[in-house]
Amino acid sequence: AQRRQVLVSELQHRTRNLIAVIQALAAATEREAGSVADFQHRFRNRMSALARVQGMLSRLDDGQRVTFDSLLESELTAHGMAQERVTLSGPRGVTLKSRTLQTLALALHELATNAIKHGAFTSDVGRLAVHWELEPDGTRLRVDWRDTGVVTSRQTERGSGYGRELIERALPYQMGARTTYAIEPDGVHCTIALSL
Repeated sequence: AQRRQVLVSELQHRTRNLIAVIQALAAATEREAGSVADFQHRFRNRMSALARVQGMLSRLDDGQRVTFDSLLESELTAHGMAQERVTLSGPRGVTLKSRTLQTLALALHELATNAIKHGAFTSDVGRLAVHWELEPDGTRLRVDWRDTGVVTSRQTERGSGYGRELIERALPYQMGARTTYAIEPDGVHCTIALSL
């Protein structure tokens, strides 16, 4: 009975957190959408990113955790990114805290979406490179996301949409992550260092 109560409490906690994330997503999407159709498209894609994470969590056995490389590859595959234009490098099997997955997955989703709409995948010569490594003390994972071969548009330079807000504000606030987000002459360069 005590174990069942702990499980019910954990389920209630996770459900409340997920509902809060969905409410924040809906509000942010509403602020940036230009029409109902635009809202539906953006919101549906963001909910799909959350659904992928929930699917990964539901398939774990006791004591298992989602790894960074599986989370990243799931997101890139969902966006249909051509493998020959993507370079991934870093240690496989770096496990993540379950409570950080939703926000991190949404950040990766926004970066991938931007790479398709404004970045590496808008030209034939664009490339995406994602490198990750453990910081020397082993307590943080450092992710380096870089689009190259892109002519940066003025619209992208001005933009500070949901993805950028998520990376620059939500990740540091919710997860204590250290982040940078820069629009460089040939594309976006973003770093995320989060506690393991």
